[in-house]
Amino acid sequence: MNRRKMLAMLGASPALVAGSPIHARTASNDSSALGESLTTVLNPGIANKLVTRYPLAPPLDNLNNKTLYMINLSWEGPDAANYFYGAMTEWLEKHYTGVKTVVKITPEGMFGLDPAILKEMVANKADGAIVGVAG
Repeated sequence: MNRRKMLAMLGASPALVAGSPIHARTASNDSSALGESLTTVLNPGIANKLVTRYPLAPPLDNLNNKTLYMINLSWEGPDAANYFYGAMTEWLEKHYTGVKTVVKITPEGMFGLDPAILKEMVANKADGAIVGVAG
């Protein structure tokens, strides 16, 4: 049996059988008492309080005569979401009357927020947005 799988099933780390000693820092930080190597372990727990959570916007009753922005974050390249947004636009126009879709590509890609698009959405009174799908 694979030792890694066996240790994982037991909830133990494969580092236990790696053969290298692991030592923790002591309060005195006496390097002579630590042995050959030193491993620092970080606590993955959140030390600070969580960010303020805001409720989601209420859902629209229907999409008739609504303006929807489709924001392409260029996740898999600038053209990745275009097929999806095109198909979604066709479907929306077939099932809802007067729906208007506007496709925008963020210049910063997936790592930024474009204030110009947000201003345009507010100015045009957008009713909703679909953000960040990949192709």
